[in-house]
Order: sequence, then structure tokens, then C-alpha cells
Amino acid sequence: MLNVVIAAAGLPAAAASLYLLVLALASFRRQRPPRPAGPPPRLAVLVPAHDEEELVGRCVGSLRAQTYPTSRYRVVVIADNCGDRTAEVAGAAGAEVYERRDDRLTGKGHALRWAMDRLLAEPEPPDAVVVVDADSIAGRDLLAHLAAALADGADAAQAEYLVLADGESTRARLVAGAFLLFHRVRFGGRAALGLPASLVGNGMLFSRRLLETHPWNAFTGVEDLEYTIDLRLAGVRPRFVAAATVEGPVPHGYRGMRGQRMRWEGGRWHVVRGRLLPLLGHALRRDPGVMDAVIDLAVPPLGLLAMGAMAGTAVAAAAVALRFATAWSLSPWLLAVVALTAFVVLGLLSARAPASVWLALLESPRFLVWKALTYSRLARGFDPRRWERADRSRAGAGPPVSTDAAQRCTGGRVRGGYQRARVQVGGVPIDRLDMTGAMALLRDALAEGRQVQVATVNLDFLVRARRHPELRAVLTRSELNVADGMPVVWLSRLLGRPVPSRVAGADMAPRLVAEAAARDAGVFLLGGENGVTEIAARRLMAEHPGLRVSWYAPPRARLEEMDSDHLVELVVASGAQVLLVALGNPKQELWIARHRHRLPQVSIAVGVGCVFDLWAGRVRRAPAWMRRTGLEWLHRLMAEPNRLAGRHATGMLWLLVLAGGAVLERARPGR
Repeated sequence: MLNVVIAAAGLPAAAASLYLLVLALASFRRQRPPRPAGPPPRLAVLVPAHDEEELVGRCVGSLRAQTYPTSRYRVVVIADNCGDRTAEVAGAAGAEVYERRDDRLTGKGHALRWAMDRLLAEPEPPDAVVVVDADSIAGRDLLAHLAAALADGADAAQAEYLVLADGESTRARLVAGAFLLFHRVRFGGRAALGLPASLVGNGMLFSRRLLETHPWNAFTGVEDLEYTIDLRLAGVRPRFVAAATVEGPVPHGYRGMRGQRMRWEGGRWHVVRGRLLPLLGHALRRDPGVMDAVIDLAVPPLGLLAMGAMAGTAVAAAAVALRFATAWSLSPWLLAVVALTAFVVLGLLSARAPASVWLALLESPRFLVWKALTYSRLARGFDPRRWERADRSRAGAGPPVSTDAAQRCTGGRVRGGYQRARVQVGGVPIDRLDMTGAMALLRDALAEGRQVQVATVNLDFLVRARRHPELRAVLTRSELNVADGMPVVWLSRLLGRPVPSRVAGADMAPRLVAEAAARDAGVFLLGGENGVTEIAARRLMAEHPGLRVSWYAPPRARLEEMDSDHLVELVVASGAQVLLVALGNPKQELWIARHRHRLPQVSIAVGVGCVFDLWAGRVRRAPAWMRRTGLEWLHRLMAEPNRLAGRHATGMLWLLVLAGGAVLERARPGR
């Protein structure tokens, strides 16, 4: 009897996992976007916004930059119960603004219904309404592809909704993978099988005819899922339009994501509990065509299904090991685990997931534990009609870092008296700044004439600093040390004081040159070989007309044998305020430190390594995906194996040593 109970308990998990596996296999068949027919329909894009002054301008900008004819659409921002400058920012970005005040009917669902009613009451209402969240960025062809689906007969359509890239957060990459599996794979697989899509609240299109016959009437935290069920009961089949894309951010950190997940998961459970059986009854009595919606709604979220399958497998295996049950009773549970694993692997392959998402799977155990805690909170009660704005703060990131003009650094201190945040990585102080904060500091230095030495610290810097006391002393004194290499970022995370992002010298240098051009500040290129310096200089002058660029490539020599007096005279005579030195580490950092006191007009001096070669086109930079995932070193190794193989092998060994030291440092009592 126990065998039957164990096996029967595993059948739902196995069935749900096989359903997902079928969708993953089907998703390999790509959906062809519909071709537009006839005149472009008139669209109204609704952007519901509650206190979104920071991001609404970006959203409106992406909507104003659509490939769709500008005369055929309008962007309308609903400033819903806002207490900030959302309306002003949206209007300045080029949107119409509807300001709504209603303390009784709050939330996105009520704001949408209010604005839709207002649009439909106009003398010439739009042919369709598109909904885009205020914190999102619309793909340039979003409206064109949604309009094509409308012209092809779709009264409701759903764009592909993905996560904005966050190259530095493992958790964000994992969430990005989950979005790929849910939207691109699950929705794409259903579309390939001819099945309708579910609405996800962002990137939705509704025809005027649909809204007139089935007005928006969903007002809980998962209003999109509610409205999907209402449409399916009415015989409407929303279409998934994979070619139309919209991207949105996720909250920073597990604490920041807690409220959002509580709303999503709790709202979904509320809908399942209240609507699944009526939907099943409708399928059995009236319309078998909605049975696919019953199945899709009954399948638990991937995290919950995975935890259930693993827990059931463990319990069943224990029963078999203790001889309470026979091995065959374990079969459904094993099938569920295998099918789920295959769904994830095949799904990520089908979705063309970047390497960063595959690496982020290492975070899965922690993510599942966090999900289990979320479900335990839901079990204690949840109000489905409660609405709250998603927390996007960088929870758990430690002391604030300077990323805003109001927090620009001056002489090692932030304006307002706060100490600039630094973290000791391998004995080298690293500024906890992203590119925005670093450039803010450098702009201030140029404006005020202060001298700043910048070091773009990677793993090679850390290794050399261990063996070179003078270099270590220089890096301790330099005004700005940015994390140029991903290993530096990773080590800061192990220490519990994470650097917000990588700040690559190859990205900073062109920004610095552009800033110099805007301020009529001269630039001096020192270093380089084989003519790259002159080529780089002439390309910069062509790119920035009027920019004053001087250059000199000294003959190769040891640091002590260089004619530094002559080099100093050249730099001083040029009047340049920005000095870019490409002599390689540690020579470039040591030369700057030894001679900066003789260069009073130089405000910013940076060791830039191979940047001149990049500008001259002699070296190609790694693809963006390799830079995001910390694999740029591999690209350079493949390009120059003889020169870099030994350095990288040594670096890998040192990385293990430094990582161990970081773990011990973080675990030190009283830290």
C-alpha cells in the first residue's frame, strides 16, 4: 500500500515536469513574426507610474524611439497618486500625462481601468492600447510587431518580457534565466504548439473592440493573470509575439526582491485557489479549448516544483533504503527530477542563454532556500489586494557608494563629509564606485584642477603588488583605484563589501577623452609601440573635432633607463590636463607616481595598458557577453597565447590564494 501512496504522490510532479519538458522541446521551433498588412493602426501606449521619477524618462525615451510611425501612436503616462516629479519628468521626455488622485482605489489595475475608460471616451479613440511598465525599456520594434499581430487578427497580444542585463549580480542573472525559461521557452513552446499566451502585465496589447466588450476588471496584485483567465473564459486567445520585446529591472538583493515575490507568488496562489476549479468546470461543461489554461495554471512555479520534486525523491529514496517501499515507487519522483533538469538545460539552450546565466545556476541552492522562506511567509497569510511599489534599493550592499553628482568625491572624501567607501582586496584599496561614480570624481578633478592618479586594478595588479613594494605603495596612495577585472569584483563580494560593478579602463578612457573634449582640455598619449600611438591620436581627433591631442612613443627601455626628463618636458609643453600612459603594468603606474609632482597642469593621469592598440584597431576587444561574464581574459589569452599563458596561469593560482584569504578575513571574529 505504501508503494502506491509514494508513487501516486509523485505523479503530479512528474506530469507537471513532463509538460514543461514538452514546451522546452517545442520552443526550438521559432515563431515567425506576423507581417503588417494595411495602414498602421493607431496605438495609445499607457505607462502606469507611481513615484517613478528616476526611471520614467528612460521608459518614455525608449517608446519615443520606436521604429513605428510617430504619427500613428502616442505615449501616455499615468502619474498615479504620485508624490514626486513623475509627471514633470514624463512630460519633459515627450509623453502626455494623465494625473490621477484616488486614495481609495489604488494600484496599477485601477489606474489602467481609469486611463482606458478615458481613452475610449475620446471622439477618435485609438485602435488598440499597449501597456508598458514605467521602469522598463521597450525594444525599438515593440510597437511594430504588436501592431502587426493586431492587424493579423489578435485582439490581445503579449510581448516577450525579459530582465534588463545586470552583469555584476549573480542573483539578477539567475532571475534573468528564470525569465528566459518562463517567457521565451514556456511561452514560445506554447506558441509553437498553437496555444495562447498568458498576460504578464508588461508589453501587453488590447484592441479597442476587446476593451469595449471586455473592459479591464482585474485589480489584485496579479491583475494580468486574472484578466487572462477572464479572456480565456470569454473565448479570447492572447497571442505571444516573440519578436516584440520589453525589458525590466529586478530589485537588488534578496531583501529587495522579497516584497515583489510575495506579491507575485501570493497573488498567483490566490488566483489558483479561487479560479482553477471554476476554469476546470468551464472546460468540462462548455469549452474544452480552455483545458490548456487549466493545465498551465495548475503547474506550480519552477522553484516550488523543483523543491517538491527533490524533497519527494529524498523521502521516497529513504523509504526504499529502509525497505518500507520497493524501488518502483521511486520512479515518478525520479522522472520528475530528470524532466525538470532536461527542461532547464534544453530551455536555456533554446533560449540562447548567455554564459553568465549558466554560471548563475550555481546560485540555485541559495535561491531555492530563499524561495522556501517566501512560501513559509505566504502560508501565514497574504492580502491579494494589497499593492506596494517594488523595492529597487541595493539592499545588503553595505555603505553607500558615490554614483550621484551629489556624492562626488573630493580629496578622498565625499561632499557632505562622508568618507569614500573603499575595500581592501589583496592588500590593495579599491574604490567601491561604478562607472558613473568614477566619472563624477574625474569630472570634478578636471573642473577644480586637482591632480588624480587613476589605477585600473585587475588580478595582475594584485599579484604584482604582492611582490613589488613600490607598486603596492603607489596603489595605496593613488586617488582612484577602480576594479578593472572581474576577479577583483568577485573577491570584494567574498569579503562582504562588494564593488558595485567592473569599471574597465577600456571603457573609462574614451569617456575621459570625451569629457576632455567637452571642456577644451588637452590630452597626451604617452607610450605604445609600432606606430599605434599616432594612429590612436589621429582617430581621437577625427572623432572629437577640436580636441587637442599630443603624443609620444618612447623607445622600449627599463623604467630606470628611460629619458624621463625629456618625457616630462613634452607633457608640460603640451599643456595637457589628461595624461594617458600606455607602458604596461607596473611601469606606467610607477612612472606616473614618480613624476606627477613635475606635471602641475595634469589633473588626471591614468595607466591605460593596451587601450592605444584598441583605438588603433590593432587589437580587438572581447565580445560584450565575454566582458559581462568576466571572460575577457580568455579572449585576450586566445589572441596572445605566447605572451599571456604564463601570466594567466600564475594569476589563477593567486586567485585561489586571495579567495581563501578573503573567506578567512570575512569569517574573522569581531570583523
